[in-house]
Amino acid sequence: MFFYGRKCCNGVRWKQSVQNFEAHLFSGTAKRRREVLDGTWKPKSCTHFTLRERGKVRPIDAPHITDRQIHKTLCNEVLVPLYNPCMIYENGASQKNKGLHWHYKRLKEQLHWHYRRYGREGAVLLIDLKGFFPNAPHEILYQRHRELILNPDLQRIADTVIQYSPCPTPGRGMPLGVEPSQQEMVAMPSKIDHWIKCQARVDYEAHYMDDYLMTFPSVDEAKFMGHEIVRRFEAAGIRVNKRKCKVIPLTKPFRFCKARFTLTETGKVKVNGSRDGVKRARRKLKLFHKEFKEGKRTFFDIEQYMECQSAYYRNFNDHGRSLRLRRLYHAIFFGGAECLESSKTGPLLA
Repeated sequence: MFFYGRKCCNGVRWKQSVQNFEAHLFSGTAKRRREVLDGTWKPKSCTHFTLRERGKVRPIDAPHITDRQIHKTLCNEVLVPLYNPCMIYENGASQKNKGLHWHYKRLKEQLHWHYRRYGREGAVLLIDLKGFFPNAPHEILYQRHRELILNPDLQRIADTVIQYSPCPTPGRGMPLGVEPSQQEMVAMPSKIDHWIKCQARVDYEAHYMDDYLMTFPSVDEAKFMGHEIVRRFEAAGIRVNKRKCKVIPLTKPFRFCKARFTLTETGKVKVNGSRDGVKRARRKLKLFHKEFKEGKRTFFDIEQYMECQSAYYRNFNDHGRSLRLRRLYHAIFFGGAECLESSKTGPLLA
């Protein structure tokens, strides 16, 4: 617990509460350990706030740092070692040495494999789970604890985290921002994942949090499996957003996790980033230019923002988008002498 208490402080040591926590870490760890062993530990109330991420409002519940120490210990020493062997390989969200770009790479490999066997015949099935975190049924999580966590004390701690989690509906919902919540939700649909891979023998299944993608040799097979998978999700109490469930032929582009995939006639897979990101970047550059002229923003901050945008599009086949964004950037900040003379720290012409 002491080791994970130190890890909780990484990146947030500027906070006064974290400084107080680390100053009394040794004695505080002993106190919290005794509470856990005695069965008297209960999580404190979370700090609730909202974030707007890429235009979508997300409610966040941040636990107190003293609870984060116990959460991190529970995740790394109990949940991850028990849940990881039970998950399929293509379930890569919040997993070590995996992630979003790992999923992109795996999907490109699978599309190449599919092209060598079937050409551009076939289709992809896209399934989206509705309100994945807010609608998570607690009974499924409790059942997994009874099946996998054989130690009654550890099972009680894992159940306590779910029991005291802030959720709008009784018996449903897991909060965003709590580490055990993330691990629980990643592993929750594992039974259906194994049915798809092992019993239905689907060639490829990608599962990234609430997004599913499967490839099939024919459109009819994709439609049939789509109805069966949705039926199994609903029978398990997991809600599906049927409006976003689609069967797309491989002759057409499709989107998965904000990326656009295209299988060309020659077998090449083109991957493009989010188109909406370019629109937001163009609007922000014009706003940054106005703030730069008013002295509210330094040019160093603008350069950092441009580097972030360029780094994002370097991961995709988006040289054209990156080039057009760079042209706009140079036209705004290097095109006139007014912005160059407004600050000594401004950009210099090469």
